[in-house]
Amino acid sequence: MHARQSSVACESGHDFAISAKGFLNLTPHQKPLKGYDETFFASRQRIMEHGYYREVHQAVAASLNELANTATVIDAGCGEGSYAKDVARALPHSTVLGLDIAKDAIRVAARGGGPVRWLVADLANIPLSDSTVDAILNVFTPANYDEFKRVLKPGGMLVKVIPAPQHMHELRELAGEQLSEADFVDHGVSEHLMRHMNVVSRARVTQTSPVQAEDALDLVRMSPVAFSIEEHALDLGSLTHITVDAEIICAQFTFRRDCCAKSLVPGQEPGTRRSHNPKSR
Repeated sequence: MHARQSSVACESGHDFAISAKGFLNLTPHQKPLKGYDETFFASRQRIMEHGYYREVHQAVAASLNELANTATVIDAGCGEGSYAKDVARALPHSTVLGLDIAKDAIRVAARGGGPVRWLVADLANIPLSDSTVDAILNVFTPANYDEFKRVLKPGGMLVKVIPAPQHMHELRELAGEQLSEADFVDHGVSEHLMRHMNVVSRARVTQTSPVQAEDALDLVRMSPVAFSIEEHALDLGSLTHITVDAEIICAQFTFRRDCCAKSLVPGQEPGTRRSHNPKSR
């Protein structure tokens, strides 16, 4: 890549404009993903700002602080960017990049400026050279383990956050038959990591918070598994508390030949985004 005044050019001569808000779009022809619009990501941003995920944020930052090498950290599937911003504050001397395939996610994330470098990019084709990243953060979102292995330095760390059994159980109960429990489970992600990677640590974080009336609708709208919910049929006044329940797994690739076999596994939870590319699910 070669930087110009208002764009970046690749070795093949393709030119990618830097937006007025300061982010780089490397998938300019990507069609919008249904449901993943600015309203969706703004709802997520407000929920994060209001502290419902505070303990997960703190645990993620603590996990990265314990690593010996954090010169370059990427938040892969960064959404509205709250975790990447936290990492940048916790690691002020690190280069932090936030990547998401949804342009509206990066548009929301880039608001307010800051040190994080924002990229609209596909996790199936991460625009970084081999062995250049010290740590990858992948929170409640599908992963592409082949690409993660490619860009991580030997000994680099993946910090993977997946939903635990009590995650958003109040929302499940409120929605009744409109949501199934299968929408909230991790689909074997932790077992996959145990089989194919060197798991360094596992920690569970559970936080139950009272729901402010003005946040109830955002809690529903921030979840892609709730896209099919009929909002008017919900008694939002009865959503008085919400539980965030997560498992944080720190793991390293073993660099065995088969370590990534069948490795493209989704971590499904309220807030998980499905890539348009099935290989990155």
